[in-house]
Amino acid sequence: MRIRALHLALWTASAWPTEPPHYPHYHGRQVFILNGSWAFAFLGQQDPAAWPLPEPHAWELVEVPDAFDLRPMDPNCNCWPEREQCERCCDRSFGHRGDPECWGDRRYLDGVWIYEQGPHWQGFEACCRPDPLRLRRGTALYQTEVEASPNTAAILHFAACTNRCLVRVDGELLADHAGLSPFEVEVPSSVEERRRILVIVDNTFNMTTHPVHQPKYDWYQAGGLIRSVQFHALKGPEPLYIASVGIWPRSEAEVDVELQASAAAARQTDLVFRYRFDDDSRCQEAARWELLPGATTRLRVPEASVWHTATPSLHRLSVALFREGEMLDCYCARFGLRRVGTRGDQLLLNGSPLKLLGFNRHDMVDSPVVTYDQLVTDVLLLKDLGANFIRGAHYPQDQRFLDLCDEHGLLVWEEVLGWQNTVSDFSDPTFMAQSLRMAEEMVRASANHPSVIFYGFFNEGESFDDGEATSWAYESMAAQLRRYSGQSRLISYGSNHAGEDRQLGSVDVYAFHLYLAWYPTTRPVDKQEVDEIPSIWEQVRLWALQAGEKPMLVTEAGAGGVFGFRGPVVQKWTEEYQALVLGAHLSSVTTSAHIAGISLWQFADILVDRSVSDEQHRPRGLNNKGVFSLYRSPKLAAAAVKSVLQRAEGTG
Repeated sequence: MRIRALHLALWTASAWPTEPPHYPHYHGRQVFILNGSWAFAFLGQQDPAAWPLPEPHAWELVEVPDAFDLRPMDPNCNCWPEREQCERCCDRSFGHRGDPECWGDRRYLDGVWIYEQGPHWQGFEACCRPDPLRLRRGTALYQTEVEASPNTAAILHFAACTNRCLVRVDGELLADHAGLSPFEVEVPSSVEERRRILVIVDNTFNMTTHPVHQPKYDWYQAGGLIRSVQFHALKGPEPLYIASVGIWPRSEAEVDVELQASAAAARQTDLVFRYRFDDDSRCQEAARWELLPGATTRLRVPEASVWHTATPSLHRLSVALFREGEMLDCYCARFGLRRVGTRGDQLLLNGSPLKLLGFNRHDMVDSPVVTYDQLVTDVLLLKDLGANFIRGAHYPQDQRFLDLCDEHGLLVWEEVLGWQNTVSDFSDPTFMAQSLRMAEEMVRASANHPSVIFYGFFNEGESFDDGEATSWAYESMAAQLRRYSGQSRLISYGSNHAGEDRQLGSVDVYAFHLYLAWYPTTRPVDKQEVDEIPSIWEQVRLWALQAGEKPMLVTEAGAGGVFGFRGPVVQKWTEEYQALVLGAHLSSVTTSAHIAGISLWQFADILVDRSVSDEQHRPRGLNNKGVFSLYRSPKLAAAAVKSVLQRAEGTG
């Protein structure tokens, strides 16, 4: 396939950035960060697996990372007297801004916001030009070229590509991947210097080819190359490289190091792997000490410093691959010396009791393409509130965000993609194979983040069932996560089946969801329901004890609050009522000696798919349960949560 009607400049080694945006770093490879201009075309309802594909009618240049069905609105500010106000409010009619200055023509009727369809509304509509592909589903093409040395193998690294992605290099199909987890593709060597990369993205829902993405999931699942893409040129025609280095803390000064070489390297007998701690030489100075690939080695960390939420000390380990004195590859990982465990109903961090207080957070703002500055903003907001815990909902998290959590002492729950999966899913071989593969990919990518203390799976799945397929699915996922994480994390799943859950034997920590005093959203407020929140959580804890003593977390609890809607504290959707309910849930945990923590739902409002949601539950096309708006403006609940956390720490 050739790019027509568009001149695509060749991106060479000098054009692409070369420093990975997150750990690990690869000082022995030629790394190109392929974030920037790619050629893009939308094919509509085209079978992504068909080859050759039809020639697109037109190509355009887009910036990767890109979510092609959630690109920003284009304000037509000639029709609005003040450009700034236009840019802020233009897509109000699509329900995304949440800016109270844009709501001059609203009214509240029977528990739901009703927007007047008068001239003011039409003015906003006329000022807003959505991208023609906004909310469209189908097959899209992304294409670029890289110039690398001939006769060298390479690796393509995708931080996330959704929903289904087929990767072709120079026309050859190298991967067909589904899910939202990082993955790598080996690229065979070629005599050509220019390597043409074509990524075919299918953002539709297909229960045959990629059942791990389902339309019912309670957030908008955008499609595209939504996170960074990297091209790693290796040294030589064989793919000889270090695939992964897992570093598992065993004490305050010792780690187990698990080295995995590429399949080609594992077959060689003349390769040497050497390591060095806290190396600032970018692998230019080789250490004498050797490691064996495929084995686990116990090592002592020099000048060891323990990682803790208050003192998040970090170390580095560089592992270099040599053949006859020539360095072929170098893998630099960053890690923290911390241990997590349980004792009775307590969580332990480095042997001391720990209470987790924080939020669920989706990795998105107005799309899943999130800038580094936006990630920093979120981390700083979380720290300002006094949170120490983030539950990453409901898929593997951006590695840049996990780096920031490592650096700022935030603790993280990371989980495999899923939401309210069913017995039918657990019985589906394709669904289970893709889920197990995502579990491995997630753990390998996040292995060395000290912030990640939980791995989760099957959020709100049908764990009330104890049939053969369901039990096998839960046991297999838990075993997979334990296997690849070196027993260094706690395993759990978020359950909305308190009182009837039958799969609790597979977890290290119980985790329950209850939206007390909130659902159904059309029912008037009953203040007694709010007052009963602490006693109900205690009843849940006592019920869970019947399955054995383990720590219990409240992993989802909350209420909606439409940003800017102020009113009586006894009226649903007001910021006042949201603050009341969240404060009650949080206080239930901070004052309990037997509940190990809470992650409120949720940190910030998120987009939902309006084709599967309604205004009674998701006004304005948003899940409005965030303590911050979509664009991180605080609601009253943010101050309420901060006040409770300050009192819990004795600083309020």
